Amino acid sequence: MNEEAISGGAGDPAEARARLVESLRASGRAGPVVSDAFLAVPRHVFLPRELAARAYEDAALVTKWDAGGLPVSSSTQPAMMAIMLEQLGLAAGHRVLEIGTGTGYNAALIAQITGDSGSVVTIDAEPDLADQARASLAAAGFAGVTVVCGDGAGGVPGHAPYDRVIVTAGVWDLPPQWLAQLGAGGRVVAPVSVRGIQLSVAFEREGAHWAARSACRCGFIRMTGASAGPEALVPLGPQPGLYALVADGPAPGPGPLQEALSGPAADVAAPSGLHVGGIAELADLDLWLALTEPGLSRLSIGGRHAEPAGLARERFAGLMPLGGFARGDSDGQLGVAALAVPAGRAQDDGPLAVAVRGYGPGGAALAARLAARAAVWDEAGRPGAGSLGLAVYPAGTRPAAAEGSVIIHRPSSVLVAQWPPPPAQQEATWNPTVS
Repeated sequence: MNEEAISGGAGDPAEARARLVESLRASGRAGPVVSDAFLAVPRHVFLPRELAARAYEDAALVTKWDAGGLPVSSSTQPAMMAIMLEQLGLAAGHRVLEIGTGTGYNAALIAQITGDSGSVVTIDAEPDLADQARASLAAAGFAGVTVVCGDGAGGVPGHAPYDRVIVTAGVWDLPPQWLAQLGAGGRVVAPVSVRGIQLSVAFEREGAHWAARSACRCGFIRMTGASAGPEALVPLGPQPGLYALVADGPAPGPGPLQEALSGPAADVAAPSGLHVGGIAELADLDLWLALTEPGLSRLSIGGRHAEPAGLARERFAGLMPLGGFARGDSDGQLGVAALAVPAGRAQDDGPLAVAVRGYGPGGAALAARLAARAAVWDEAGRPGAGSLGLAVYPAGTRPAAAEGSVIIHRPSSVLVAQWPPPPAQQEATWNPTVS
């Protein structure tokens, strides 16, 4: 493939790569070491021909879909890759295990940083992806990366111990094998589902458990195999098409959910004209609500590869850009609510009034409840992903969690999440009313 074809006729790939790296550096997502790796490794070599022209966009690119139209694998957004590589804290000579090979591009970046004195092992459950990644790594000059085909939940014990483990698929549980295969002083970075919201978390060993050193919001294709979560897909209209992903709570019926989201919306403003600095801070409120309102089901809207264009997409796709919540009331009426984001708003667009949008018969009451809770979040100092304390204990452990902690049980682990507790007077009992 010639350079013009690779760049889609839009210029020199090296120049496009340099512009991308400069944007990553200017945003603070990539430091000098990670920036140099992005400059050295050509992303277009790892992409299918039809996506090569988009190689240096700061965007996630889906590279494989399943028979039902759901995404199976993608090339992660470079900005998110940079964040996770910084979280990983790589150094020359490190031995690294990557769970989720995908295209092989991330493994090449890791190999570039760890150098000839390090080693990189990467595993993917899809045989065709593993084969293609192996070929792309060789073509890009990284034939020394070991590519394994298998279920990443078990790690790759034959090459352990590792200094670092990085997971590039959304995980619902943390298999003990990953932690067992880390050497002394090791670190694991993984997109962990916390009440239906994915956080890229860097964990290090702290006595008998693992403690988070950093966390930030993210969104990855969910892991398959033994570590797959129990999330449900609720179709929204004819399929293949749009659907709601439901996590950590009962799934609403497709008919009532579609009817609720198709009907009129009720916007409820937070008390006292509460504003946030932008979408990122609004996402912190969304995370806080998810953790402090455990009785609600968590919803997000997704789409299948072959989804039909038209009114259904226009109607549903922008309803819950941060995700939302659902609950049936005592009369069995469904309420759905989500933080309202004006159309076209970007993350750095400046202050934004906090409001909650309700859908369905119980939507107004649920929106009012969440809007009131937004004031509690504000009084508590606006806790978000950056200040969230996370710890992981082995399954069966009874951690001595502080008051206000959220304890989430998984088959292989116990996740404890905690912010500094708000004053006692901020705690309230929810007695919902239905309008």
